Amino acid sequence: MKQILGILIACIVLQSCKSQSDFDLAKIILNQDKISDIIPKDVKMVTYDIGVAEGNYKYTSTGSDKILIYNQINFSGENPKANYENKAALYFNIKDSIISRYQLEISDTEQSKELLKTLKEKLGSANYTGFKSEKDKTKNIPDGFIWENIKENTLYHLTYSKQHYGIHATLNVLPILETYPALPGFSYWEDFTFQRNKRKDPDYTYQQYLRDKLENNPSNIQNRLSK
Repeated sequence: MKQILGILIACIVLQSCKSQSDFDLAKIILNQDKISDIIPKDVKMVTYDIGVAEGNYKYTSTGSDKILIYNQINFSGENPKANYENKAALYFNIKDSIISRYQLEISDTEQSKELLKTLKEKLGSANYTGFKSEKDKTKNIPDGFIWENIKENTLYHLTYSKQHYGIHATLNVLPILETYPALPGFSYWEDFTFQRNKRKDPDYTYQQYLRDKLENNPSNIQNRLSK
């Protein structure tokens, strides 16, 4: 009897652990998964309007340790120096609750480094790396990265800025678009993708684009602030 009871308890514990680890932001399929289907019922989410321009969309935000999981790493917590709690935000269409993009924001230096590390492990080298100044580029101190997964039609944008309280990282994951939200580096990236589409060459890289720009304009700002 005790053996059976032990087995039952073990099964319950395993099921509990599984349910807690099931959710992972990295597993979200954009424009397919619904908020109502993937968010655990016991997680409190606060929903906000985005604005008139995006009237059909809202976003929901939380600092829950059940949601701040990316690539099997828990990024919940806060930085007392920043007086800021790490948060995740999911943007969705109010008509069907389908997730269109999501964001993970971290204010702790070590967690920010861990996020960058796991992104590199998951996605490889960034397709675009941005810098705040020419001095930062010389010292290789980036403040932004873009990864593009054409196969999954997904773009990953990471801002990685040094603040008085440490490194603040914000990951935005969204579908590949012609125009993007006003985030650092996106204007350079849009210029590049416009030229890539114009050339009708899907293998044309940002680095090739920079070399072409440099030939025509040695003082080109994009060459000085990105790679």
